[in-house]
Formats: sequence, C-alpha cells, structure tokens
Amino acid sequence: MDKLSEKNIYNENFSQNKNVLLLIGHLRTIKYLLKYHKKFLKNSNSDLIISTWTDDEIEIDTIDLIKKKLKPIYFEFEEFNFNLTADIFGNLNKFDMMFGKASLSTRSQIYKFIRSAELVNQLENLQNKKYEIIFKSRPDLFFFSNINTKIPNNIILFENSIGDWNYDRSDRFFYGHREIFFKLIKVLKQNAKKAWSEKSIYPVLNLIPLQEQFIKYCTDKDKIICKSFLPIIRVWRPNKEPDIKSISKIFLYMLLRILKTLFHAAEKKS
Repeated sequence: MDKLSEKNIYNENFSQNKNVLLLIGHLRTIKYLLKYHKKFLKNSNSDLIISTWTDDEIEIDTIDLIKKKLKPIYFEFEEFNFNLTADIFGNLNKFDMMFGKASLSTRSQIYKFIRSAELVNQLENLQNKKYEIIFKSRPDLFFFSNINTKIPNNIILFENSIGDWNYDRSDRFFYGHREIFFKLIKVLKQNAKKAWSEKSIYPVLNLIPLQEQFIKYCTDKDKIICKSFLPIIRVWRPNKEPDIKSISKIFLYMLLRILKTLFHAAEKKS
C-alpha cells in the first residue's frame, strides 16, 4: 500500500476526537447527505477519513463542499486499477469471469477496506494517537440513528437492514473497537486468495453481493464475534436531500424489519 500523500492530509482538521469514521467508495449522492454525516461525526466524536475513486461525474464544487462541511483529516482519490487488487485476491480467475462486475466490485471494496485501515494506522502515527472505535460507512449512505459507542471490545457490529444474516455481513456500515476492527481487516486480507477460488463461499448466488458473503466467510473462519443492529439507514439514490416523506418510508421499512426479526427470533425459541 502507498504511503500518505501530503496533498491529501488536512492537518488543520486534526483534533482530540477519540474515534474515526471511514467513508469508503464512490461519492455519488454525498452532497445531499452532508448534514447527516456531519451530525454523525459530532455525535460519535469522530475524525473523518475519505478514500474514494476518481469519478468524472463529481463536481469540483461538491469536493470543496465536503472539505468545508465535513473537515476530513485525509481525503484521497484513487484511479481504479485491477492490479491494485491482485496482491489481495490474486490474478484474474474463473470467478472473475463468472461474476463480472460483481467480482470487480468485491475486489475494489475489499481493497479499499484494507487501504483505509492502513490510512488509519499511518494517520495515528502522524498524530501520535490511537483511535478507540473505527466506523466503516459509505459516502452515499443515509444514516439517521444515534450510534451506540458503549460496546464490548471483542465484537464487530454490522447493520442488518437488508440481506440474510445466515449468509452475509453488511459491507455498508459496520464498526468495532480498534483492535477487533484491525483483526477483521487482517482476516479479510489473509483469506482473500484462498476464498476467491472456493465455490462454497458463495451459497446464494445472484441474491447477495459477493463481498457480503466473503465477509461472513472470513468472520466465521476466524470466529470473530459479529452482532447485528438495525439503524434507520438507506443507500441514498435520489439526486435530492432526504425529506420527511422519504425518511418516513425508511423508518417504516426498518420498523417492519425489526418486527420481522423479532418474530423469527421468537419462532426459533418456541
């Protein structure tokens, strides 16, 4: 992994915050969610690191607004290159040919997870501090809940708004204390080449993103304790800010999701 680039460091935003939020992936609709990201940063006492991909559709004004409103300590753009992922997953193989774009998405996302953990390490050294809790999220993720930071040291919490807990672990939002978070990233890196050639890693083809099945495969393999939680959350697609109507729909969906989860839990006990 490359070292820190001076042009991407914003020393003026260094702080005494105890935690750090990683926004990883394409920026997409982030400009409509800035006030929600800002609120999360404040409520969680977090610094911000952004690692994204170059995108011709993102306007310079949006980038400037992100810097002004969210005050990241590090903000980088990388040009995607398949070779970036080869050290992690190995060279092109039959699974890449079979899954196409889904494979590329998995490769790029896991690369970014590992890259961002490296950034945290290097920025900690630069600031002479160690973060307590690390949050992983997406630039285009609408997050409308309070976050619990009073969590055990040995678990990773994954949001569980969609998908099937029996088969996947969300790549949209997860968090944990520093040591267990780094352990998770290490396990992803260690298992990637072997897992990428194992058919058993993908039990629910075409229904769940590959990276979410891969994360579960790795946490199971290393017996990392995972817990689910159900925040008011949604990957934000519209090119406008969330309004009362859209937030209400998300709230209702999550309420039904919670009731469904409780019903299934009760069924298992009976």
